[in-house]
Amino acid sequence: MMNQTFHSPLLQIMREAIEEDLRASLAPLQNEHGADMAEMIAYHLGWDERERQSSGKRIRPLLGLLCCATVGGEWATAIPAASAIELIHNFSLVHDDIEDNSETRRGKPTLWKRWGIAKAINLGDAIFVLSRLAFYKFTDPKIPPERLLKVLHILDEACLELTIGQQLDLAFEELEVVELETYLRMIYGKTSALVAAATMCGGIIAGAKDSTIAILHEYGHHLGLAFQIRDDILGIWGETAITGKPTDDDLRSRKKTLPILYGLKQSQEFKGLWETKRVDDEILVAMRQALESSEALHYCNERAEAHTQSALTALTSLNGRDPYQLELSNLTHNLLNRNL
Repeated sequence: MMNQTFHSPLLQIMREAIEEDLRASLAPLQNEHGADMAEMIAYHLGWDERERQSSGKRIRPLLGLLCCATVGGEWATAIPAASAIELIHNFSLVHDDIEDNSETRRGKPTLWKRWGIAKAINLGDAIFVLSRLAFYKFTDPKIPPERLLKVLHILDEACLELTIGQQLDLAFEELEVVELETYLRMIYGKTSALVAAATMCGGIIAGAKDSTIAILHEYGHHLGLAFQIRDDILGIWGETAITGKPTDDDLRSRKKTLPILYGLKQSQEFKGLWETKRVDDEILVAMRQALESSEALHYCNERAEAHTQSALTALTSLNGRDPYQLELSNLTHNLLNRNL
């Protein structure tokens, strides 16, 4: 069950502002030729009123707005960047689902599964372009152009890191051995880079000092790593109601996440089961039990906790404004303590 932290009045106001701007970002497609694309994006973002859907928690844009306000800025001025960040995240999800052959997301068919691969690729490209157009809606004269250029530079670097991380993830499918450092480099690209970009961009828009921006980067970097490791844990031991994915999906698809990499290195029993290539329920249960016997869950929890503490230490050192810093702290705890 979602913690009440996600429903705090402040976060709800911010989330509503983000949703309103995201909907406005689809304006270039509101014509006879783009209407079907707008419908597909609305489905992906959770706005299809014909279905009971989750629109996602909008974590990355919320982090950007909260960081902006924590270090002294007005969070509403950062809305265009927040929308751009959420659209970047979603363009990557559309493409990742195709490349990973993922048939469901948030408990419903993925775009490629519902409309086909070709249309989903094209739509992912469109969402990326819409992210740039959303950013160009900055109109506050108090934000100098050089500050906005710096934000745009960071977002483009994060986009490149996303593709590097995905490339590594795909390469893992062909490698028998993946070292921990290579894995960490992969999740830095796939998850941490955009989270860190969100936290940094909030500070830059607020006009924070370079030393403060560095702290925001440290916070976002470790938060992203901890979040992804926690996600890897949920991918094996989580509940479908929480993850939106079928139970044992990572084991079934032979995806090399952190618990699996640990098991392959530490447990001959798990390695033998893994190499059978079987995907029936019996073998999946046996694989999960072998992972537990190898203490993979304990190891991954320790790694996630180490990055969590690094993120919280960086956040504490900000000495930012409340209630925004308090909301950041609560949100961090909420994200990294999701129930199995």
